[in-house]
Amino acid sequence: MATAKTASASSAKNAEEAVSAQDIEESIARIRGDIAELAGALKSYGAGKSSEYRSRASAATEDLSRKSQDALNDLTAELQGYEKALTEEVRRRPLQSLGIAAGIGFLIAALVRR
Repeated sequence: MATAKTASASSAKNAEEAVSAQDIEESIARIRGDIAELAGALKSYGAGKSSEYRSRASAATEDLSRKSQDALNDLTAELQGYEKALTEEVRRRPLQSLGIAAGIGFLIAALVRR
């Protein structure tokens, strides 16, 4: 009798554990829905991050452009100062300036010939 009880309990347990094809298909459908929901969430997250990084890059570009323009303006002002000083020096000592220019020209010509 104990064997009959064990056999019937074992077959009842197997019947409960048996999974039908319908159950598997429903599980697969739930998993597909979860994956689709996850993909949508990732897409939304990525779009948010993309716009955040785009705005950061735009701000960095504007900052770099402004700094470059400031540096260019500073260099232009400095070169204009040097040009003005050179012009004043040439006007103050024209013969010396002419001699220096001729000497530099001679040196350049000598270097180019070699």
